[in-house]
Amino acid sequence: MRDVQCFARGREGDWEAICLDFDIAVQGVSFNEAREALEDAVASYVEAARQEDAQTRERLLNRRAPLRVALLWSIRVLASAWRARSNGEAAASFPVACPA
Repeated sequence: MRDVQCFARGREGDWEAICLDFDIAVQGVSFNEAREALEDAVASYVEAARQEDAQTRERLLNRRAPLRVALLWSIRVLASAWRARSNGEAAASFPVACPA
């Protein structure tokens, strides 16, 4: 089992989280809700990918977010961390266990 790196940002009542390794994004009203939703989404995605033929499975399990999206999220997380004290936003990076 490997871990995939995920990011979340937001403030109470409005959070978004993304797994750049599989290009999966979710929303929630709290950090914990967004994190749990992303963990569930990653697990469901991997489970569905494992049911595909070998070529499709390989493609799905090696899908990544486009570089533009990864860079945008990196900037968002850094900006949120920088502005956190002034506007109540927060950002976090966290691993999600991936059975792939």
